[in-house]
Amino acid sequence: MSKGTPALTNALSHSRYSMLDVDQAPETPGLYAWYVSFRAGPHDWKMKPSPEGDQAIQGFLRLLRKYAGYYEPLPIALRGRGSYGTAWEGELELDTPLREQDEASHAASAQEDERLAILMDSLDSEERRRVMATIMEMASPVFSSPLYIGVAENLRERLRTHRRDFTKAYDWLREHPEDAEAVRAKGKTFGARAAARNMAMGHLEAWVIDLGDQADDAVTIKHLRNTAESAEWLLHRLYAPILGRQ
Repeated sequence: MSKGTPALTNALSHSRYSMLDVDQAPETPGLYAWYVSFRAGPHDWKMKPSPEGDQAIQGFLRLLRKYAGYYEPLPIALRGRGSYGTAWEGELELDTPLREQDEASHAASAQEDERLAILMDSLDSEERRRVMATIMEMASPVFSSPLYIGVAENLRERLRTHRRDFTKAYDWLREHPEDAEAVRAKGKTFGARAAARNMAMGHLEAWVIDLGDQADDAVTIKHLRNTAESAEWLLHRLYAPILGRQ
């Protein structure tokens, strides 16, 4: 770099907001991503003695299963044609040992049992459960995939819309729980799909990249919008957010 040439700096800023606090988001254009955080407290990892052993082990496993369910992809629909015009169709579901087994499901494979046993071993004491909880809490968003990625001309208004959609769907599903699967699969908004997966509003947080200071004589608002939309398209292909429009 020649003497007297100013160093280029990255002027972009990012911040995060709980869904409860989106009124504090900037009223500027930008990109955003929603994440769901893992939450556990002493009541989850403290030992719970019983005649059958420490009940906290199964309780903590249920907490992990619930969190894993937030990221479980929808079944894939398959259709095909056979001889003489016969039609074939069905669904493929993700095979994961973290899904709660029910009477209708097939027995877990030996490999699944082994993987689940390793996980159970890591939960067999109060201290190990506490460490697991700490790791899981710190993992979002550092290691986790986003639930949803979007672009907005006004970040505050867009995030408020997501909150309204979540509240509306949550209130509806509380009165009509039988609709949860349909909303989970075909909900028209991020808020509705998140509510159908039984996420808590207080556990949802948006990370935003504020582009408000990027417009100048060389970069117009229109150029900024086009660039942000291109970035959104690329980020969707890279990270495949589970609750995205797809």
